[in-house]
Amino acid sequence: MNRTVHRRGLLALLLAGAVVAALPVTAAADETPIDPTLPMPTVPADARCGSDASPAWATVSTPPPAGMNVSIGIPRPTVDGVRYQGAVHAWDVNGSQTADASVPGQPVPSQSVYVPLPLADGHTYGWHASTYDGTAYSNPSVPCYFRLDGSAPAVPAVTDPDFPPVGGPGTPTKAAGQSTTFSFGSRDTLPDGCTEAGTPDCRTGELDHFLYGLDQEPGIGAAQVPADAEGQGSLTTSLPWGAHTLYVVAVDAAGNRSQASRYTMSVPWQLPPPVVPTLTLNAPATSVRADRLHVSGALSAAPYTSGEAVHVVRKDLAHPEGLPLPDAPLSADGTFAIADAPQAGGANTYTVTYPGDSTHAAVEASATVQVSRGATAVSLITDAPSYGYGVTAKITAHLGTTYNGRTLTLSAQPYGGRETLITTGTVDSHGNLTATYKVGHRTTFTASFAGDYRYAPATASRTATAYAKVSDSLSGYYTSTHYGSVLYRVYHHTAPAELTATVAPGKAGQCVRFQTQRHYGGAWHTRSTSACHTLSSKSTGSMTLALTKATGDRLRIRAEYVHSTKDTGNLSTWGAWQYVTVRK
Repeated sequence: MNRTVHRRGLLALLLAGAVVAALPVTAAADETPIDPTLPMPTVPADARCGSDASPAWATVSTPPPAGMNVSIGIPRPTVDGVRYQGAVHAWDVNGSQTADASVPGQPVPSQSVYVPLPLADGHTYGWHASTYDGTAYSNPSVPCYFRLDGSAPAVPAVTDPDFPPVGGPGTPTKAAGQSTTFSFGSRDTLPDGCTEAGTPDCRTGELDHFLYGLDQEPGIGAAQVPADAEGQGSLTTSLPWGAHTLYVVAVDAAGNRSQASRYTMSVPWQLPPPVVPTLTLNAPATSVRADRLHVSGALSAAPYTSGEAVHVVRKDLAHPEGLPLPDAPLSADGTFAIADAPQAGGANTYTVTYPGDSTHAAVEASATVQVSRGATAVSLITDAPSYGYGVTAKITAHLGTTYNGRTLTLSAQPYGGRETLITTGTVDSHGNLTATYKVGHRTTFTASFAGDYRYAPATASRTATAYAKVSDSLSGYYTSTHYGSVLYRVYHHTAPAELTATVAPGKAGQCVRFQTQRHYGGAWHTRSTSACHTLSSKSTGSMTLALTKATGDRLRIRAEYVHSTKDTGNLSTWGAWQYVTVRK
């Protein structure tokens, strides 16, 4: 509500103790004419009377007086032998009563006029003055209005969050010299017999200010703070060490004072170091995505001040940097509860932070809940089950239904080697991702989906076998020739043919054998197959073929790598035929 503009001054509403001499005029005689030429009385500036819309506030004694004194100034008290008089007309605004009074003019700036109008607490009154010359009245002065308030305000309530009152709950949260704010609250009481403020004849003044004094009741000239429209005020100050009493008095617009409130507190020299509490969390190990889950917690070193809370942050796949959740209120015993319905599956980590207060240090703890995710399908195929050494394989991976992740990672782990990344990419509109890889050994290919907010990780693997590579070369020939399109090496019957085989990848200590065939009767016929030749440290092996009895023959020779159980990286492989013809 808006505060009425209050004006208090020298408007003294007191019991009149003097009897004013009877005057030969009736101040309120309706039949007396008005002479506009007569000067009007003045109302001294220090009277500060209010208007009809905003009456001045004035206090009143108990019991209320039977009359009132007002001050007026009468111009030219004597003119041409005529002595002017001052006449006052007063009334109760509720229309219940009126009264008149007059006094002889005096050569002074103002004089008091007693009006026999009974006064009542809570009522509103008006008055105006006229000059009387014995035959006529002047125009009246501007009316003055005032309201009476004789009720003292209620004893102020005093609170302070840092220094609890002696004998009450809690301990100081600040020490000597630290700033603190006291809050004051009061209200003006109603006149006797009134049940509702603001009704006719039940007016009461609003609070105007608070007086205060530290370790002594506020007296004349005491410090003060204003009161707002709700009857509240505050004082921010710092206090010295020791026990202190703050006295607070409420003062209303009429000047009525309440009884003093006493707020006694103890101000420590310094605060003890804060206790480091233990923060424990109790969370479920698993939960269903989008279902409501509960995390409870407790702080040791209770009690805790009302209104405190812990801060909560959740980290998940959708919020790796953390998503602040609503603060959880902290009970006096240090317990709290968190309710949440996570929308992202996977690890949901709840980090709870207690910021600390004047007696407790800050502390933090975390708990992780594994939230379920749906399953998706990942598959992987290669364009062949086996490959020659060094041949490029084509790998195609397929990803099924997901929520917000459409990325696959393809990797290869060759026999005896480390897993290497082939590619990472987004699948196409059909859910496929294709890549190539040059095969040298038996290789396991893997397609991996890392998971997304609602679908769990998934993988698929496929192993492709690889043949070894055998390279053959002849030596000892003296020329070359062709039979049809086939290249033959030409040997003297006296010179042996030597075939050297090199196996890749390196297979030192493994086996290679040689096969010889002779052409006759229009076909090739196996002549011999050698026993195992152990490959050298350079993965080579060789054989020598005598040609002394082979004049005119056409022969062909090849090598075969034969893997043992020790070699699971490559399959057995024949090399290419090397062709030989023998001349005399």
